[in-house]
Amino acid sequence: MKLEMIRSIVEKDNELNKMNIQDQDLLVAFQYIMQRDQNDLKDFYPKLVLKPYAHIAYIPTKEKVMYDSTRKLRSYLEIFESDIYISDATLDDFIIEDDIHEKAIKYAKSLIHKKDTFYKGLFLVGPYGSGKSYLLSGLANDLTKSGVDVVYVFVPDLIRSIKTSIGSDMLEKKINILKRADCLILDDLGGENLSVWFRDEVLLPILHYRLNAKLPVHISSNLFYTKLADALKTEKEDSVKVMRIIKRIQDLTEPFVFTKVFKKD
Repeated sequence: MKLEMIRSIVEKDNELNKMNIQDQDLLVAFQYIMQRDQNDLKDFYPKLVLKPYAHIAYIPTKEKVMYDSTRKLRSYLEIFESDIYISDATLDDFIIEDDIHEKAIKYAKSLIHKKDTFYKGLFLVGPYGSGKSYLLSGLANDLTKSGVDVVYVFVPDLIRSIKTSIGSDMLEKKINILKRADCLILDDLGGENLSVWFRDEVLLPILHYRLNAKLPVHISSNLFYTKLADALKTEKEDSVKVMRIIKRIQDLTEPFVFTKVFKKD
């Protein structure tokens, strides 16, 4: 096919006719049109990129991104042996019955597309059945759909998972996952007694790392700051270390205290 004919096809294309394509890039542009119009790739679609040089990039579809992210979320659940997770929960399905619910959902929804800026996560406080786990599960699902790498762990399961990994290569791997994931969700902190080792060598370093790295954390607990601090203490001299954890929770999260009890949490 002659160059003039290729130029004519490119210039008449509704997508490309405003891209100021140079003569040396016409062939790549023509190949892009052919691949775009005949695209039979299931999980990717072509995109013409002109800088730093003309080439065809293959972009994963939203369905592909969602599938991969969901699979990764479930793989983390398996790694940390965490069973408490509501796979079909969404923020839109959360029942709002008071001002605190409304504020928490509004705040949670505002975080969905904040991928490139640091934000304070949710610190949901309330009794069992007040909707904390449902809201966090919905947030995890909605963040995952937007392409965020989410690690969701039920803290009592996490404690047991970490304990079984002591002395193996998996211990460091698990801690690094918790430190570096795009988003970390700790469900039911304070629901089970923490050993001094887990508190000081696992929990505190994870929170400290994520605060310094500006990586978001979302937490739920039955206990607010003072009672949570009491639950984390094991000895009198632990007060300073415990307050370091509480301070990092305050720096990382925005508190919402739930009082209404629902049928499912």
